[in-house]
Amino acid sequence: MSSCLLADSRGKVSIRIATICIALLLCLLTAASFAQTPFTRVVDESMLKRVFPQAEHFSEKTGEPPVIRAYGEVSSNSSEPELLGYAFQTSDYPPEEIGYSSTIDALVGLDTNATINAVFVLDYNESFRSSRGDFLDTPTFQPQFRGKSLQEEFRVGRDVDGVSRATITSWATTRGIYNAAREVASVYLPESGIRSLNDSMENVRAQLNPMSWEEMIAADLVQQGTLDYADGTALTLSLTYMGDEILGDILVGSEAYSQAERAASSRFDQGKLFLVGISGDASDPFRQERLSIRQGDAIFDLDRRQSVYAGSADAGKLNGKGNFSVAMVLPDTLDLAQPFSVSYDPENELSPLVIDVSISGVQRNLALGEPVPSPFSAPLTSDNDWSRLVPLSILLVLVMVAFWRKSAPLRWVALSATLVWLGFIDGGFLSVSHIINGMNQGVSLFTGNSALLLIVAFTIITTVIWGRVFCSSVCPFGALQDIISYLTPKKWQRTVPAWIHDRAIWLKYLILALLMVMAVVYSQISIFQYFEPFGTLFFYSSSVLLWAILALILIACIPVKRFYCRYVCPLGASLGVLSLISISRIKRVEQCSVCKVCEHSCPTGAIRKEKVDFKECVRCDICESKLIQKAGVCKHSVDSLIDRGVIVRGG
Repeated sequence: MSSCLLADSRGKVSIRIATICIALLLCLLTAASFAQTPFTRVVDESMLKRVFPQAEHFSEKTGEPPVIRAYGEVSSNSSEPELLGYAFQTSDYPPEEIGYSSTIDALVGLDTNATINAVFVLDYNESFRSSRGDFLDTPTFQPQFRGKSLQEEFRVGRDVDGVSRATITSWATTRGIYNAAREVASVYLPESGIRSLNDSMENVRAQLNPMSWEEMIAADLVQQGTLDYADGTALTLSLTYMGDEILGDILVGSEAYSQAERAASSRFDQGKLFLVGISGDASDPFRQERLSIRQGDAIFDLDRRQSVYAGSADAGKLNGKGNFSVAMVLPDTLDLAQPFSVSYDPENELSPLVIDVSISGVQRNLALGEPVPSPFSAPLTSDNDWSRLVPLSILLVLVMVAFWRKSAPLRWVALSATLVWLGFIDGGFLSVSHIINGMNQGVSLFTGNSALLLIVAFTIITTVIWGRVFCSSVCPFGALQDIISYLTPKKWQRTVPAWIHDRAIWLKYLILALLMVMAVVYSQISIFQYFEPFGTLFFYSSSVLLWAILALILIACIPVKRFYCRYVCPLGASLGVLSLISISRIKRVEQCSVCKVCEHSCPTGAIRKEKVDFKECVRCDICESKLIQKAGVCKHSVDSLIDRGVIVRGG
């Protein structure tokens, strides 16, 4: 009996404990839910009067984005009251800017001329506010926004005076007001011109977001130079214009750019930011005071104050591409429309590193205050770079002559030229990112670059007619793999079992699908470099991981011909899909059903006797040349093979 009572007692205790635990869990979940839900303070008419004191009455909060309309008196010429402008809360316009430790909610009045009428900070919960008081409610901070046009810039330290010792909070409040006001103006004040400014920002994102760091280098949007020290170490500097918030967000991330801009604003009233990415293993530490700028006969020596820290290369396009970065504050007398050079003096026996800079593309538009064109409406460029077009045209002609003549010596000449010119000198080879970026941006991605347009046109036309000619002779990484196979002793090479090969070839199609999904769902994240190792090789990446991936792939190419082309290359996968509609395919003859000469020689394993898996074929000419030369059993007549029993008549 006592044992039953004890068991019952324990059961009740267990139930109570379980009930308490469930209640605590529900409380935690509820608290978490409230914590994750943005708090928007309800405003009353007295608050609205703070931002529109001249208003007679206000509407309800409506619209998308949500606004409260402020009305004046009824005009003598109309029975309707005059619309004075729009009141809105910054907390209604995500993402909310975060101050020292929390978000800041401000009520803003914007008149019909896209000018701030007044600002009233509603709520913020900084960790040190209780000890310092309401430091945003000063005689100067909030009133200074009154009469400020959205056509002006809102930079703390330059255009807006911050609160002493509360720079982060001042910055967050200002950015929240500016960004929300621009969104309101772009929707409700279409004649203000703010919409075109917002469109320009979207055009910048549309053109730069899909590009990898390597592609920005190839497009000459980023200039690089390397200083080699006597002890075998090196310092690489990557330079690009970053004089706008949208560029800072794209290049180094919004947090790093905000910190750099705040630091620069506290030191200088004028001057745009110019990014310097630092990478390499140099034994001599980078010193920003060793930088200088030259334009024409003018030389600008930069002291330490003119360079500010711009993050540890862990966000934006620079993520993983360097050790850290700084931002130079460019002299306000520098003509950004003209080329200039940046010099880094190591102050030892080495000569200074000099990098020529020319701001181009959307960065030039922003630097010169020009509208940024839509990526979908860029005209065909007339500024043809003949120093690139002429060698590329000669190379493509050489490739096609070798292809038509089935000449192995000519093909090796073309492969060598491809590796040297397109790989190490010009860097103008294709990437699967061109396909994905083209889908996002339209044909303007190609029409603005004549050399790129030529190679894209060549690739599409030849693939549709003959198959993957590009993979055979125009891809520098394919050329490198062929050279590795040529130099590898035959006894080291292995044939991949058919059952493994037939399954492994689908890996590159899965990689292609992954890249396309990532480009659509996570457009801010670039992972092309992990699957396209030629960027590591030809653009001299500073990432140890990327070099390790490259080394593994090149090692795999020693026993397995064109290992990368067979199993990894996403661009090859995309061209393989396109080659399914190729109209001129490799011819086969009756003897091919018993001959394995071509099967053994195919560098991509695309042949099984008389059958050719055309999506895997790279049109390397090897099998066609053997057929023409009647190599292997192909040199025998059909009747001879029948008489010997190799071919059964009628079978």
